[in-house]
Amino acid sequence: MNNMLKLRWHLQHITTNAEANQLIEFLKSLDGQILYGAFDTESTGLHIIFDTPFLYQFGFVHPNGTDGYAYSVDIEKQPNLSKQIIRIWHSFCKSFKYYMGHNVKFDLHQLINLGIPYDYEDNITDTMFWIRYGHDALTEKHGGPPLGLKSYSARYIDLNAKYHEHKLDQEKSLIAKTYNQQLKILLRNCGSPPEKYGAKSYTLSVLEKIFKDPTIDIDDMESEFKENYLNWLQNIPLPIQQKMTTGLVTTEDIPYNMLNRQNLITYAQYDIVYTLEVFLFTMKLVIARDNLIGVDFENKLIFPLVEMERVGFKADITYLKESRIRLKNYIKERQQFMYDLTGQEFSIGQHELIKSILYNDFDVDVPSTANENLELKLSELEREGEHQDAIELIKVIQELRTLEKWYSAYIIRFLNQLKNSDRLYTTIHQVGTVSGRVTSDFQQFPREPIIDINGNELFHPRKIILVSGGDFVGTLYLDYSQIELRFQAFYTILVENPDINLCRAYMPYKCHNDKTEQFDYENPEHIEHAYDWDWYLDEEPTKKWTPLDVHGATTKVAFNIDETHPDYHSLRYVGKTTNFAKNYGATIKRIRQMFPHYSEEQVRKIDEAYYKAFPGVKSYHNYCYNRAQMFPYTTNLFGVKYYGVSGHKLINILIQGSAAFFLKLKIRELYDYTKANKIKSRWQMQIHDELSWEVHKDDDPQVFFKFQEIMQDWPDTLVPIVADMEFTTTKWAEKKEVGTIDELQVYFRT
Repeated sequence: MNNMLKLRWHLQHITTNAEANQLIEFLKSLDGQILYGAFDTESTGLHIIFDTPFLYQFGFVHPNGTDGYAYSVDIEKQPNLSKQIIRIWHSFCKSFKYYMGHNVKFDLHQLINLGIPYDYEDNITDTMFWIRYGHDALTEKHGGPPLGLKSYSARYIDLNAKYHEHKLDQEKSLIAKTYNQQLKILLRNCGSPPEKYGAKSYTLSVLEKIFKDPTIDIDDMESEFKENYLNWLQNIPLPIQQKMTTGLVTTEDIPYNMLNRQNLITYAQYDIVYTLEVFLFTMKLVIARDNLIGVDFENKLIFPLVEMERVGFKADITYLKESRIRLKNYIKERQQFMYDLTGQEFSIGQHELIKSILYNDFDVDVPSTANENLELKLSELEREGEHQDAIELIKVIQELRTLEKWYSAYIIRFLNQLKNSDRLYTTIHQVGTVSGRVTSDFQQFPREPIIDINGNELFHPRKIILVSGGDFVGTLYLDYSQIELRFQAFYTILVENPDINLCRAYMPYKCHNDKTEQFDYENPEHIEHAYDWDWYLDEEPTKKWTPLDVHGATTKVAFNIDETHPDYHSLRYVGKTTNFAKNYGATIKRIRQMFPHYSEEQVRKIDEAYYKAFPGVKSYHNYCYNRAQMFPYTTNLFGVKYYGVSGHKLINILIQGSAAFFLKLKIRELYDYTKANKIKSRWQMQIHDELSWEVHKDDDPQVFFKFQEIMQDWPDTLVPIVADMEFTTTKWAEKKEVGTIDELQVYFRT
C-alpha cells in the first residue's frame, strides 16, 4: 500500500488577508480542542544564528481525529502578512497538548532570528524523541529506525514520502551541474595538473581531488588555472559561494529559496503532514512501551539547550589564522619527507597506491592501509627491528592523517564559520545515540595540543576558545569526575556483588570512621561525608582510606608492578584506556587494536587485568547478558526503557544512558534555578560530562557553588557524585581548579 496516511489532509498556502481571516475564524472555532500541532521553517541555510526563515509552515490534527490541516506562508514575499499569521498562530498553540517540530530546536532558533520566538515551554516536543523511544534501542545501521523525517516516513508512513524532496534535489542537481559545466569548459584553457594527480589535463574529477587536500588554497595553484577558476567563481551567486567547501558547486550548496517556489511550498506543507503523521504513529509505540518518561526528559531539555546553543564560543581568530599557516607549512614539510622516502607524490587517501608502494618498494605486505592495520604492521616491524624506511613511511602517513584531519576539522572549518562573527556555534543532538547521551560537533575537542616531531606545539584547539569579556569576566566549568565509572560501581552494588576496588575508588566501602560506624552507602549522611570524614580500612584499622586509583589498579595487575616501579606512571595510560574500553564492552580484539605494540601475551594480560582488578564488574556483565536473553527490555536508573538490545550492547548502554539522563536531569534543574534567581551568567556549552557558563560580573560567586551542589545532589545515589570546578579569565586551555569561595573571589576581584 503506497499511502498509509492516517488522516485526510487539507493543504493551503495563505496569500491574502481574506484567507488569513478565514483561518483565524476556523482556529477560534476549535480553540481549546486541538491536541496536536506542528510547525517548520524553510530557511536561507542551516546556521542557527545567521540564517533566517523565508517560508513558515504549520498545522494540526483536527479534534475529529480524521482530518489534518497544513498551511504555509511566504515570509520573503509577504513579510507583514506572514508575521501576523505566525503571531496569531502562536496564541493558539499554547493550548495544545503537544506542539512539535522535527529537529525542533533549529526551527525555534529560526523563529528567534525572525523576531517572533515561541517561548511556551510546557508543550514543545520533537518527533525524533518519539521515534527514538518508540523503537528498539538500535542505530539504523543495526536495524533501528532512521531519525530523518522523510526516511522514517518512507519506511513507516508513506512509501512516497521522499517524492517532493526528490523533485527539489533534482532541481538543485541541475543548478549545480550547470555551474560546474561552465567551469569544465574553462578548464580546457589550462595546462596539465601536478603529476601526483595522474592526469594529463584538468577535469572536474581532478579538481575534486585537488580540493580534497585541505591544505590546498587557490593561491597555491598555477596562475593559468587560478585565473580561470576565479573568473568562474565570480559568476556564482554569493549565497552559493558562501556555502561552497569542495571547490565545485554541490547540491548542498544551493539554498532552498533559489528553487521553484510552488514545488518548495508543496514540499514544506508535506513536512507538516509527515511530522504529525509520524507523531501519531510513534505516540502509540511510546505509550505501548511505557517510555513516555524518556520523551518527557527530552522535552524539558529543549529550551535549556536552545539557550545554550545561542551563546556559543568566542573564538581567537588571530590564533586560528596563525595556526593555519604554521600547520600548513609543517604538513607540506612532512609531505615532502614522504615523497622523498618513496620517490613519488601521492596523497594519504590513495590506499591502493600506498599498499602497492609498501609491497613493491619496501617488501611489506598489509591487508589494507586502514589506520588500525598500519598500526599493527608498524608494531610488528619495530619488534623485528627491520625495514626502517617502511617504518618511517608508515609513521609519516599516520602523522599526516592526523595533521590533515585537525587542519580540516579545527582550523579550516572554524575559519569558514567565523566569516560573519567572532563566535562559534553548534547544535546539540539529544538523541544522537541510542543510550541518550548527547552529541555535537564540539564533543571531541581534544584536551591536548598537536606537536611536531621535535616536540614543538603546532596547534591547541582549546586555545581557540576565549573568555567573552565585557560584563562576562570569565568562564566557569563544572565537570563530573569519572561519572560513568561511578555508575559502573553503582551497578555492581545493584547486582549484589559490590566491587571492592571500584567502590573504594569513590567511597570508603568496607571502612569505618573514628566513631566505629561502618560506612553504609544507603546512609545519605555517609555519602555526603565520604570525603570530609576520616575513614579507616576494615582490614587495616590504622590505615586511613584514600580513594583508590582505578586506572592504577588495572595497570598494576596488567604488568605485575606497583607504584614504586619506575614505569608505573608512564604505563598508567594503559590501565586508563583499558578501563574505559571495557566499560564500553570492548573485547580482546579491540584491546589488541588499542595496543598493537604489545605482544599477544601482554595484550591478553591487559584484557584479563580489568576483571582481575574489578571482579564485581564481571557480575554486572553477566547480569546484562542474562537480562538481554530473558527480557525484551531493561530500564536504566531513571526509568527509560531500552528494547531489543544485546547483552554486549547493554553493558555500555545502561551505564552511559544512566549517566546521560542524570546529566539531563541536572541541566533542567540548573536551568530552573537560574531563571528563578534571575542569574545573569549564561550557559555556554555541554562537552561530554562538563557544563560551562560565561560568568557575569554582577553574579555572586556563591551561586556557582550552588550550581555545584545541584549537580552533586542525588538522594537515590549509592555512590558519591562529584563535580569538579574550574575557572579561567583568559581561554579554555588555561582553566584552573577552584576549590573554595575565596579562590573564586580572587578571579572576580581581578
